[in-house]
Amino acid sequence: MALLCYNKGCGNRFDEDKNSDEACLYHPGVPIFHDALKGWSCCKKRTTDFSEFLSIKGCSRGRHSNEKPQEPLRPEVTSEKGDTLLHTGPEIIYQGPKSAEALKKERPSSDEPKSKLSVKVSPSLAQVLEKLDISNKEEAKKKEIEAAVPGTRCKNSGCKTVYQGPETDAETCCHHPGAPVFHEGYKYWNCCCIKTTDFNAFLDQKGCTIGKHCWVRKQVRPAQS
Repeated sequence: MALLCYNKGCGNRFDEDKNSDEACLYHPGVPIFHDALKGWSCCKKRTTDFSEFLSIKGCSRGRHSNEKPQEPLRPEVTSEKGDTLLHTGPEIIYQGPKSAEALKKERPSSDEPKSKLSVKVSPSLAQVLEKLDISNKEEAKKKEIEAAVPGTRCKNSGCKTVYQGPETDAETCCHHPGAPVFHEGYKYWNCCCIKTTDFNAFLDQKGCTIGKHCWVRKQVRPAQS
């Protein structure tokens, strides 16, 4: 029977008979959240995107372990006044999508007058756009399935399903469509707002939306001026 590895950053299933000192790629450190950057204390990679943070590959090799951590896995949140962990040398930073809080600050005040924008689309153009949209979605889905290999984990937040073949793609995906929020020691998803102070409990929160699995991370295209 395959066992689930609880080493941080691994999460794969393993056979104890085939376990070895080089079988597991994991993070021996703790998660760190500092000035919107997220990473692990054991390596220098940093990212602003929570899903990218969860996907950072482990930096150490060791044996798989099916023992759950005895103490809650709590991220170290630091500030300019008290940075508990300092790294020498350059850090690798991934620029992820803007958070919901940042987008909210950029929006104009709700008290400002609103103006309705008129949108006119001719019937012929609407048909062309509809066919193009369907074609693009089918092509994107085909490429996604072709790119997925057995062992690939679903990229949707909160989903831990691992791709085993075309039959896996037919399963429903239970995930969080929102963004993670860390505020005053609490962790939660802004799509369901179930708050917890335990980082492990936050990662194990069941998704609040049903949809399709995503095996390939979607690329965010820069806005064209």
